[in-house]
Amino acid sequence: MIRHLAGIAEVVEDMTAAVAFYRDVLGLAVEYEEGSRYGLVLVPGVIHFGLWSRAAAAIATFGDEAQVDRIPLGFTVGFEVDEVQAGSNEIESNGWPMAQSPKTEPWGQKTSRFFSTSGALCEISDTPAARRLKD
Repeated sequence: MIRHLAGIAEVVEDMTAAVAFYRDVLGLAVEYEEGSRYGLVLVPGVIHFGLWSRAAAAIATFGDEAQVDRIPLGFTVGFEVDEVQAGSNEIESNGWPMAQSPKTEPWGQKTSRFFSTSGALCEISDTPAARRLKD
């Protein structure tokens, strides 16, 4: 079912502070537009490392920013699969509940989300454009 690790992101309350930490303290390049709710940290050897506002994660997962308390702070991991609906069905048939049914995000990625045993927000995704390692 799982093709590879699609990416990781840190779910944060304060995007400005998170961007400053990765850029100014760790010296990494960060692609971020002031006021947005998502940014990319450019880490050599990593396909995708994101910074995701907790409020945006609540909207993406539950369709409601008021659900922000259901989104844990910390790291989230995404797994690339061939087909999100089939992957979601398999996870559920193995006895694990999905927090978010399969859907297509506004940016075109297909996702379905669940919580790990430790409570971390995780996703399976279908992102064909991200299936090649960058040169």
